[in-house]
Amino acid sequence: MEDNSKFKIQNSKFVLLSAGDTLTANDARIPTAMTFEALLPWLLVTGGILCLGLGGSWLVDGASRIALKLGISPMVVGLTVVGFGTSMPEFAVSVMAALRGSGGLSLGNAVGSNIMNLLLVLGVAAVLVPIHVVGGRRLLYRDLTFGLVPAVVLIVFARTGFIGQPTALLLLAIFAVFIVTTVLKARGHSTEPAVVAGTLPRHFALTTIGIAVLIGGSEMLVIGGVDLARRFGVSEALVGLTVVAFGTSLPELATSVVAVLKGQSEIGVGNVLGSNVFNLGLVVGTAFTIRPMAVPINVIRWDIPILVAATFVVGLFVLRDSRINRSEAAFMLTLFAAYLVFLGIRIA
Repeated sequence: MEDNSKFKIQNSKFVLLSAGDTLTANDARIPTAMTFEALLPWLLVTGGILCLGLGGSWLVDGASRIALKLGISPMVVGLTVVGFGTSMPEFAVSVMAALRGSGGLSLGNAVGSNIMNLLLVLGVAAVLVPIHVVGGRRLLYRDLTFGLVPAVVLIVFARTGFIGQPTALLLLAIFAVFIVTTVLKARGHSTEPAVVAGTLPRHFALTTIGIAVLIGGSEMLVIGGVDLARRFGVSEALVGLTVVAFGTSLPELATSVVAVLKGQSEIGVGNVLGSNVFNLGLVVGTAFTIRPMAVPINVIRWDIPILVAATFVVGLFVLRDSRINRSEAAFMLTLFAAYLVFLGIRIA
């Protein structure tokens, strides 16, 4: 016997139609609308991550070509333009989150990205090719120190769960000292303008487009991340520490892996350590100077101390014998896996 029963959706449930009921056009559209609404946050997060990757790449390409055409030292370009470029996703997302009043997402993104940079990015790179750092130990000491100081500042001055303008300005001051010492260190290494394909207006246009795509991608990622946090009942800070942090760490991951595969270990390590200074100094400093606000106390009490510990672990490996071998890299990845388990316990 043929079953001619019909159904409609009522209060998010399938309901059997009675003999006199009809299936309206609105009823027919409900499944599609519900499916799109459910997928929208994931689409925004995915699209935002893709835009951050493209925008960061275009920004770095355009800015570095401008610098080379103007005869700026490649050392300065590497320590500033590339470091700033790979940190632009974190910068755009954290500032956008701060403007929207999402302090947990803003801080969680920066802190989570730094933990991923140290344990995941360097861990993956060193598993593929053991990292050897030839020379530059004083530079490593400096970058490790500048990566630790902002973290200690946040632990001390944001222990109540609020980041005010004085603390944010102090972070920016630490970052300014880092930039000044970097430029002073690079003095005397200026070069003649290089022959680079394309014109200056074209490179400025590429840089501008990169910034625009970064801003658009950060907006998508923040909106999608906040929506997912609300749907799953987890804090915005945890979303920032995981999904958003991973998305904004992709430029560092790509840059460091390519660098070690090409035998440029110093660039890989320097990119991570430099980006970490940018993230806590410039990113967090700018975001909370614009809008001081409360942040989840657990990020201050747990995640930032974990970041400090991760910095010490990486520093111990690199400074002990100027290398990170595969066994040390595996240990770093194990620590990162343990951190993810810790986050999972907090979510549960």
